[in-house]
Amino acid sequence: MTAIRTFIAIDINPSAKQKISCLIDQLTRSNADAKWITENQMHFTLKFLGQTDELLIPKISEALKSLVENFGEFTISFSDIGAFPNIKRPRVIWLGIDKGKDKLELLNGKIETALEKLGFEKEKRQFTAHLTLGRVRSLKNIEGLKALIDKMDIRLEDEIKANKVILYRSTLSPKGAIYTPLVELPLR
Repeated sequence: MTAIRTFIAIDINPSAKQKISCLIDQLTRSNADAKWITENQMHFTLKFLGQTDELLIPKISEALKSLVENFGEFTISFSDIGAFPNIKRPRVIWLGIDKGKDKLELLNGKIETALEKLGFEKEKRQFTAHLTLGRVRSLKNIEGLKALIDKMDIRLEDEIKANKVILYRSTLSPKGAIYTPLVELPLR
């Protein structure tokens, strides 16, 4: 068995990625001890699968194909910026979703159900539609980061068209994770 690290996501268009990068540039000015994502790493995660037997990829692809073919494209827009578990002790800094949140939640639910039949455990935590901006490594300069977030205006005019679901391979490297699309399934 050869296992690869995989996840299912929706991609983000290049113009939105540039605007999100500008937002991250502002956040880095806090000098907080965080690992910020790059444009190549921007996506909306629908389900993290973890170590996956490569022989399961065709079955995962078939399961996804049958559930997305009647799903339909939809639009996503951002609402706010926040942190998991909370802004006082942040571990993950994220952009929240406004428009499209219900569709992402519905798609996640369908994926969870379909993949449970293939032996993937259902996520115990409630799905929260978001875009990860960075992961906080320590509380160094965290007050500066919180102050920046409090006064940030995150209005991104771009709406993101969700038009395909992608099964990605995630390869960990010293420079961060490298994501390679394995299967791309259009939403019709």
